[in-house]
Amino acid sequence: MINKSIYLLSVFISLVCYSYAQTQASKIKSNFEAKEYQLTIDEINSIHTSELPVDSMLYFKAYSQLKLNQLKEANVTIKQILQINPSFYEANLLKGMIYAKKQKYADAIDCFNKVIEANSKHDKAFYNRALALGLLDDYKNALKDLDRCIALNPNYTLAYYNRAYWNELTENFNAAIEDYKKTIDLDKQFNDAYFALAYMYSKIGDNIKACETLQTAKQHGVVAADELMHNYCK
Repeated sequence: MINKSIYLLSVFISLVCYSYAQTQASKIKSNFEAKEYQLTIDEINSIHTSELPVDSMLYFKAYSQLKLNQLKEANVTIKQILQINPSFYEANLLKGMIYAKKQKYADAIDCFNKVIEANSKHDKAFYNRALALGLLDDYKNALKDLDRCIALNPNYTLAYYNRAYWNELTENFNAAIEDYKKTIDLDKQFNDAYFALAYMYSKIGDNIKACETLQTAKQHGVVAADELMHNYCK
């Protein structure tokens, strides 16, 4: 009877620990998705349980460190991920992002290639490779990668914005206008997209639409729109 009681108690404790771990995992994911990167790191650092998928949690941690420009710390976390799971291919995404921050774009592209080889539907890998290609002035292939990224994820706001930018640089102004408009459709608070769209309209000689764009920006609380309106709203 005593043994049975001890067994039931151990099962109960295990269930409580598992439930707690799942709550922690959910909290970490929520903080990460809300871009609360320091909170994400702090929460992961506070965990002392084997119930969590450790490689995934460390991925959130390394990604958060990257976003906070803690590159040395991110490298340490990436090594921990690969020690736990050498086949965790998304570690290459993190490595590529570190190389890109260091302006080592060719090395970054090599890392993103490895992610895409492992998962041909990885929208973030296509997006990041596009940025690296664009920064190497390979606009043609940058645009192709952004096309692939958007095909995989039609709501990838930054992919539209950057595709618009590369189209602008290659003087494909109509395509740039459509992508800036789509960026704004997805994010009404995307200040730079409003300004870029107004500038694009002015480039094709349509100051009326440039003015309307800034008026819309002002309606959505973009404070700086007021200062630019005098350039287009006569």
